[in-house]
Amino acid sequence: MKFIPGTLLALVLVLMLVPFLNGQQNGSSATEPDTQTVSEVQISASCTHLFTSGKSNSNAFLQYCVADDGLITSIQAPFGHHHLGDQGEGYGFCQESPAVEYHDYAAGDSGNWNPPQVMGVNGSSIKISRSTSDGNWTLAQTISKVPLTGSIKVVMALTNHQSVAKVAYLVRFAHVNPDGSNGYVTGSSIQSAFAWNAFSAKHSLYYGLQLENAGQWSGYQQAFIQGTTAGPNACAFAFNALPHGLWQAPHGDTSFLYAYVDTVPAHGTKTVTLTYRGT
Repeated sequence: MKFIPGTLLALVLVLMLVPFLNGQQNGSSATEPDTQTVSEVQISASCTHLFTSGKSNSNAFLQYCVADDGLITSIQAPFGHHHLGDQGEGYGFCQESPAVEYHDYAAGDSGNWNPPQVMGVNGSSIKISRSTSDGNWTLAQTISKVPLTGSIKVVMALTNHQSVAKVAYLVRFAHVNPDGSNGYVTGSSIQSAFAWNAFSAKHSLYYGLQLENAGQWSGYQQAFIQGTTAGPNACAFAFNALPHGLWQAPHGDTSFLYAYVDTVPAHGTKTVTLTYRGT
């Protein structure tokens, strides 16, 4: 399936969300447990880089893991509420002509990457650079926490090393299992996608995850809900897209992605910025 930027039609849906209560929990003691210590025990040994912000009794609490290849392997927001499904999270892009697809999702990658390089890491962010094995492209990712809003900022900079401009499709994907639910509502618009556990029997409040565009972009952009939990082929990113911007997934069999399309100049770079936020 091939997309030509000039012929893509953006889907616009105004999603009516039930407002969430956002007050802090009551009853915290003067000897509140250390957040890092309490929450680390919930993270598997495969967590390479752990980032935490906020107190465990705050709705701004955030904890997530980033692997060396730039995948986010877990998201907890707020404390005790985990949102990624077993197909995880990841990224991909497509060179339109001649068509070449590159991706890395939790289930595996396309096999045409060089090893990732961790360019820098501190308590707030990590920068990872990864070039394609054909030498044509480099994707640099900077993933950082935003404590004020309890969100994850993801900046992806795609550089074209070729001597001619190329149209590229760049996607970010997540199989979301909001709050560990097998049934949830998903939605998409031109600016964001979300998954929301609207059927919880465990809590009086409902939780979910949103992926939102947070930067300027000159080309095509759109969020999609997929009728599958698998990551997309970046060259046909809307192939599994559901025909509606709002969908109830009673068996947890959907996922979402955000896609961008634009021309990357010869030896030039195009950059996108997204955020993951607990809702």
